Amino acid sequence: MAAVAETARLAATIVLYVALNSSLNLLNRYTLGHAGFRYPVLLTCAHLAFQTLALAPVVLGGGASPKGGKASSWSNALASHEETVMKHWRGIAAIGVLMAANVALNNASLLHLQISYNQVIRASTPVVCAACAVFVEGVVPKPSEALGLVLVTAGVMSTVGASSGAGGGGDAGSQKTGHETLGVAFAASATLANALLMTLSGKLMGGDRIDALKLTFYVSPVVLLALLPVGMHAEWDSMTEKYAIASVSATEPDFVAGEPLTRLILLGCVIAVCYNWVHNKIISVTSATTTTVLGNVKVVTIMLSSRMLFGETKDWTLGMVAGAGVALFGFALYSAAKLRTKLEKEKAEDARGGATQRGGR
Repeated sequence: MAAVAETARLAATIVLYVALNSSLNLLNRYTLGHAGFRYPVLLTCAHLAFQTLALAPVVLGGGASPKGGKASSWSNALASHEETVMKHWRGIAAIGVLMAANVALNNASLLHLQISYNQVIRASTPVVCAACAVFVEGVVPKPSEALGLVLVTAGVMSTVGASSGAGGGGDAGSQKTGHETLGVAFAASATLANALLMTLSGKLMGGDRIDALKLTFYVSPVVLLALLPVGMHAEWDSMTEKYAIASVSATEPDFVAGEPLTRLILLGCVIAVCYNWVHNKIISVTSATTTTVLGNVKVVTIMLSSRMLFGETKDWTLGMVAGAGVALFGFALYSAAKLRTKLEKEKAEDARGGATQRGGR
């Protein structure tokens, strides 16, 4: 019965992860593109500030014994958090810097790329994680896993090449290709930061050292401090000037300002808090195989959603579609290989456990 309940909780967490990830990406795309709020760093800062304030009473007010009164409870809780932060501050700081790079670069890429194209590039995160494992941990993938990685890489490269070729001729085509090249650079850099982020997060949450909720809270101020100066320097003046001009809506028909924009940003803040916590939870309770499978589901979900909502895939060429298909097939092959490895490992451990029990009789 306990195993069934645990499986149900895991399934619910996975569904929630995919839904929140897709929703946040689609909402960010709408906010940064269609709604005219082209300030990705400041948008990220708003999410982080809201996240810190929302999680503070939950994290700081829990985990202490009520014995000795409310003041004693808070004192014990703060002492416990201080001890945890001091012990793992290097890891928390590294994750914060990587998360700052990941979210800022990914949001910046959405200014230059279609969301479907962005997600095809981001889908290579497990491949980058595997490459990091080779160099950092000395873990070499099996032949079937390597084949899956090659197919993923070839699919992504095919999609990128076909998209650049579809930019057309003339000055407009050259300008479009230039913007897409910049978007690809942003998305690829965000992918690398995300791979390192996931690796370090899993290591920090291993052995119940820090749970997912606390890690989300600890990292938020670090990311905010890293991004806020950048946003203030690069985007603040432009944003205040733009929203002081009432006639801007004439040049941008879908422009959103005032109370509707506040509601839009607030909705993104709420989704971001939930997503960041669930993302850390997924890393802590699942394997790399599950993460890879989720990557497949997430990419397909976002591609279909963006087609229905924004019509962004209508101009995809046959080469781009084929490349995306090869990439997804490669991920499926890699996931199946990793799953077989995991099952073989579990079977071997069960066999060793049975042999030990028989020997003890």
